Amino acid sequence: MLKKLPVGLQSITEIIEGGYIYVDKTKYALELIENGKYYFMSRPRRFGKSLFISTLKEILSGNKTLFQECDIAKSDYDWKAYPILHFDFSQIPSRTPEMLEQGLLERVQEMASFYNISVEGSSLQFRLEGLIKQLSKSGKVVFLVDEYDKPIVDNLMRMDVADSNRDLLRSFFGTLKGLDEYLKLVFVTGISKFSQVSLFSGLNNLEILTMEPTYSTLMGYTKEEIKTFFGGYIQQIAKKRNITLQQVLSELKEWYNGYCFTEDRQLVYNPFSTLLYFKKGRPCGYWFSSGTPSFLIDQIQNRPTAAVELSGAKVKRSQLQDIQNVAKMDLRALMWQTGYLTICGYDEEIDIFELDFPNREVRGAFFDILLQEFEEALPAEVTVHGANVRKHLFDCNFDQFFKAINSYYAKIPYHLFTSAKEGFYHAVLLSLLEGMSLKVRAEDPTNIGRIDLVIETSEMVYIFELKVGQTADIAIQQAELNKYCEKYCHQNRKIVLIGLNFNPDTRNISDWTAKSYSSSGAVLQSLRSLHAKTS
Repeated sequence: MLKKLPVGLQSITEIIEGGYIYVDKTKYALELIENGKYYFMSRPRRFGKSLFISTLKEILSGNKTLFQECDIAKSDYDWKAYPILHFDFSQIPSRTPEMLEQGLLERVQEMASFYNISVEGSSLQFRLEGLIKQLSKSGKVVFLVDEYDKPIVDNLMRMDVADSNRDLLRSFFGTLKGLDEYLKLVFVTGISKFSQVSLFSGLNNLEILTMEPTYSTLMGYTKEEIKTFFGGYIQQIAKKRNITLQQVLSELKEWYNGYCFTEDRQLVYNPFSTLLYFKKGRPCGYWFSSGTPSFLIDQIQNRPTAAVELSGAKVKRSQLQDIQNVAKMDLRALMWQTGYLTICGYDEEIDIFELDFPNREVRGAFFDILLQEFEEALPAEVTVHGANVRKHLFDCNFDQFFKAINSYYAKIPYHLFTSAKEGFYHAVLLSLLEGMSLKVRAEDPTNIGRIDLVIETSEMVYIFELKVGQTADIAIQQAELNKYCEKYCHQNRKIVLIGLNFNPDTRNISDWTAKSYSSSGAVLQSLRSLHAKTS
């Protein structure tokens, strides 16, 4: 009999006492409790933040019996019970700053009543301070906060509310400054780190765990944990679908692995999607289907051209960890924090990280968003017709290929083309090709410049250079001048260089020209559209 899968469960007590699988993370909890005091960690949604908060809560409540079969039971931890204050901002209304303040006041009062303490004061801050000081008479206080940033990120489409909520959080967390002698442990989670919240400026010794290699696998499942805790489910799926165990593991890796939060390249699986894979027995976009953050969609809508530069983007550590300005967030940092991008490379000499989509689930989900938001095209429709379009490309039947692409450009609402620059057309083409199951690299670097788009197969390399309001000849001439083909020569594959031009008046691809090369770089054939313009 297999243990039950804890899909959607965030209570450590319910998981262990209910006979569910618990992927043991108590060794990390022990290290944090014994080696520090103030911590912050950001991770994407549904990545185990709430479960770890629950784990800390039960350990610091002295609930030794619950953890008898866990790693922490092998230690000499003293299991002392501490008073605990737990704020879960996902459960506190925050549509207005007044609602947020009232919700926090009610939560403070609830916890005071639980400990039979009376708190008074003219402000939220005075009442919280009084509660902590009174509780500390029976032991230093544990302060746990889950999803601290929700009042900000849920209101990014209403910046006045987001700013006011941020200021309220600044005052709320500012209360902790100066209360060090009354506190045992402070642990805060969220998706993003907003530097202007005083949690990060007031507590000068706050340890940011987000990119610490020691805690890179604190949340999410490692490959070893997958095999150890879910071996029975792996065998069950393999038997039911008549595939090998290795095929199941490969499928899991392709769809749900690839998340990396530090330079040490320790990879973890998305726990939410992994559990649903074991439950359903087949891969699907489970994490994406559970709800894409509205603020991310809003950012993509406002800056579609930035979507082109995501895969392979180079960023500094400070860009990834901190959001300095709520109104002008870096889309790359935002997508890393929300789990749509991950670390795929690191240059230690200059402390620069390279980003990419972590796996098939996330890559597909992101480009589905672009298809729906910018082209008003159903992702399923693009995928279904993708086989024919791919065949046109592989057969070098470019007239039919670009005719199919233009049929989708025709569906884009007119207002989206207002003041559209090259990057917008680029982003739309990128999302269409991805939606047709063509894995594309954008802004592919060479020693001279950056290739707009590259599609690789085992036999062919397609290099696209895009222009707007010019000519296809100008596009291909630039690609030839920059010697883009050289990067892919001598790989036993043919190379096709394609220049194409978007007409801003007709809002589609007006002309194209192409040259095919042997793997050694010799020109094999030149093709051009019937209505190609010459420069």
